[in-house]
Amino acid sequence: MRSPAEHVANIRDVFAISMSDLASILGVTRPTVYAWLAGQEPKGEAVIRIQQLSRAADKFNQANIIRLDKLVHRPILNGRSLLDILKTDEDPLEALATIKAIADKEAQTRRESKGANKHLKSLDDVLGESSVAIYERS
Repeated sequence: MRSPAEHVANIRDVFAISMSDLASILGVTRPTVYAWLAGQEPKGEAVIRIQQLSRAADKFNQANIIRLDKLVHRPILNGRSLLDILKTDEDPLEALATIKAIADKEAQTRRESKGANKHLKSLDDVLGESSVAIYERS
């Protein structure tokens, strides 16, 4: 069983968000988030929200989304970002499959070697196409 501080740290770590973003998501100020991380107990509804978001963070973490930190702020969900969704009462897990698919597609694109399937010209071909005359020294 995690402490509230561990839940808050988990949310921040998995989603790779700033303290300001974390405070905004939780509907509190940055000093409040720092106090929670230092061990102060959140009150009332905040505990429930923190636990819900931490469970969602666990699911995102289990999905092994490559470079999630690069996707959190991007408007990829009908013009909204994952951060926008985290700030609402919506279930962020509804966005998990979409974000995972985007991350996987982008990872595949990065893995493809640059210039793959392109015809590479020989040095003679490149020199022959050059508009500048090249003279050999003797």
